[in-house]
Amino acid sequence: MPNYRRAYIPGGTFFFTVKTERNAPVFRDEFAVKILGYVLRETKKLWPTEIDAIVLLPDHLLTIWSLPSGDADFSKRWAWLKKEFTKRYLKAGGMEQPTSESRVKYRRRGVWQRRFWEHAIEAGSPTAFSGWVP
Repeated sequence: MPNYRRAYIPGGTFFFTVKTERNAPVFRDEFAVKILGYVLRETKKLWPTEIDAIVLLPDHLLTIWSLPSGDADFSKRWAWLKKEFTKRYLKAGGMEQPTSESRVKYRRRGVWQRRFWEHAIEAGSPTAFSGWVP
């Protein structure tokens, strides 16, 4: 079984790639983009997060987030964001990709890929990178 390890750095800045299931062009539809915007804003209200940059392509999202000092839990934010987006997107008439029996068993829907990718690009402390000058 894979051993996925996350770069939990309190107050860090992270680059994320989040993909749709089977590369479905979910964000080709304007209503999906609007729903994503609403959910991103709600996520920021629930858990303070700076969204430094965002690129939205038809089948995935690239974004840079900076977390507040002492906070490293981006996984909680992504789990909630993906769950809320999925509920609203499907309720608004969005289509999901076919799912296996196993995915149905674990209450997975065919909108997002199961995981996301993150890369730490800045630690919470300016001394974390020797020789780094802002």
